[in-house]
Amino acid sequence: MQHERALELAEASANGPSTVSFEGKWQNQMESVMELHVAGSDLIGTYVSKTSAVAGGGTVTGTIKGWTAGDLLSFSVLWPGGSITSWTGQLVNEGGAKIRTLWQLVTDIPDASEADRLWQSTFAGADTFTRA
Repeated sequence: MQHERALELAEASANGPSTVSFEGKWQNQMESVMELHVAGSDLIGTYVSKTSAVAGGGTVTGTIKGWTAGDLLSFSVLWPGGSITSWTGQLVNEGGAKIRTLWQLVTDIPDASEADRLWQSTFAGADTFTRA
């Protein structure tokens, strides 16, 4: 129930809508680029990863689907091959606009191996995006 308690705290401290813009191209520290478009609270776009194992270390492109709430965002990408990455973060002003995120990537484990290897399919990290 920790999620529900955190949500209560977040709602109590909400400052109302923000006028920030996530529109445009953003690049992370790995030189991957995403292009974001916002319609209301819906977020769509394209993500080009520069470090894909699927592409032998080359680039791979996925479609972004997500949401914004003020200066917060959350989005996911379904990659070719079936893995999924989800990012959640916040737009901050640190010498310019930056999106600071935490991410999780999950890959499929064959059903016969799930009992022993399920958590080996989950990876986590952080990205900082700046306007490209």
